[in-house]
Amino acid sequence: MNLDIIIPTLNEKENLLELLPFLKDHTSNTTKIYVVDSVQSSDNTSQLCQQHDITYLKSEFARRSIQMNEGAAMGKGDTILFLHADVRPPADFEKLISQEFTKGYKTGFFCYKFNPSSPLLKINEYFTKLNGIFAGGGDQCQFFRRDLFEQYGGYKEELEIMEDFEMIERLRHNKERLTIIKNPATVSARKYRDNSYLKVNLVNLISFIKYKKNVCPKEIKAYYKKSLN
Repeated sequence: MNLDIIIPTLNEKENLLELLPFLKDHTSNTTKIYVVDSVQSSDNTSQLCQQHDITYLKSEFARRSIQMNEGAAMGKGDTILFLHADVRPPADFEKLISQEFTKGYKTGFFCYKFNPSSPLLKINEYFTKLNGIFAGGGDQCQFFRRDLFEQYGGYKEELEIMEDFEMIERLRHNKERLTIIKNPATVSARKYRDNSYLKVNLVNLISFIKYKKNVCPKEIKAYYKKSLN
């Protein structure tokens, strides 16, 4: 397996300080890492990538759908993993993805746990193990065989938010087999720390309902950013 890891960023240097060394320590020589930073970033992420010998790309946009597609287009690996800067996959994630491919899957994602966790957050963690309507969000580290990702034309670039759920919906509509790796990724609980458990879940639910009702993506993104710290 030749893996490309795509990390879209906007002022994520603090998270990358931990993530990039972790990835370098837990990836094979054939794995390539691409940080696709927005032109709006102001935290000198490029210097950090240079220190770790990681490919740095500058996107003219601050939109994950576009940034992730740009990163995928630069890579040549037969497998693509999309990773948020504040998410850490399990240490043996390469092996875990490869094992799913040997079972015949071409796409999937990880369940996750929070850092730090709590009794309430464990409820959310449990549901990431299930292939339900809310499954497959970006924090779950979507991965694809490249041929499948390109067959679907990548993420819908007009979407400023919810591009991950839209991709999963297309896959399901076409009856693609989705796998969920039960070895969890680790997700920062910073949103819950800076807001509250109930508020974050309520805002997530309202945003998802707006998406399902075909509300303008710009309106959904504005609502989300306004509602949470």
